[in-house]
Amino acid sequence: MEENLNGTAKHYTGRIPLEGLPNTRDLGGIRTMDGKQIVPARLIRSGALYEATPADIARLAGECRLGTVVDFRTSVERSQKPDPEIDGVINIFNPILNEETVGITFEDEEEGKPKQDALIGMLEHASSLGGNPELYVDKLYENLVMDEHAAAYYSRFFDILLEADDRAVLWHCTAGKDRVGVGTALLLSALSVDRDTIIRDFIRTNDYVMENAVKTADMVREKTKDVRLAECVKVLLTVSEDYIRHAFSAMETACGSVEAYLNERIGINDRKQAELKRKFLIS
Repeated sequence: MEENLNGTAKHYTGRIPLEGLPNTRDLGGIRTMDGKQIVPARLIRSGALYEATPADIARLAGECRLGTVVDFRTSVERSQKPDPEIDGVINIFNPILNEETVGITFEDEEEGKPKQDALIGMLEHASSLGGNPELYVDKLYENLVMDEHAAAYYSRFFDILLEADDRAVLWHCTAGKDRVGVGTALLLSALSVDRDTIIRDFIRTNDYVMENAVKTADMVREKTKDVRLAECVKVLLTVSEDYIRHAFSAMETACGSVEAYLNERIGINDRKQAELKRKFLIS
């Protein structure tokens, strides 16, 4: 824990230790190819905030100086597991995917629904993948960058970042791995972070979701005696660098380069990119 640039608030480089939120991370300190770095306590990626404890909320609002929350989930997901209200923090609904596309992320379980019922739904979904969940996830990541709806709301995400005040912006979906993973990769690309660093940030999610993924896979194995099905569930609850590489490849195939994709599909022109860098980078 260190002091922020203003000498008052504190920040974390990397994962923010919270009681109920395992995958909340400050991007501060990540270096760019032009020798700058992201300002601490300004850009925070996360999973859902529904399980945040009062201490977590106090830390986010206080030490992290949270000012804006951007919710990438659908309206159904928001109603089932709403974000906590935080005094002085703006919460913006910015759904990256349409309702029918969300199933892969297992984010449509009903609030209060018993865990075994959610597990049954997951088993049904995993069983439908024919033992090859990677192909399904590849399609999801392709949709995240090529679908017009997704591109429009990622574009709006960038506008929200540009319009935000000098407090932290936090964006989240549920696990903070798919919609947030792609959105973060787009943002880091716009800030001129190199590809290898972006991929490392993407797969770092596994450090914080793997424990739950393994436990869930073990439950599936015990319940069904189907090792292949259990492994399929584990794949769906984690990330692979192949997924984000597939997204980059789709952008490059469509537009020639990620930079051209950001310009043509997301609307990040030279002026907006310069403003993003001015706002979120320091020497």
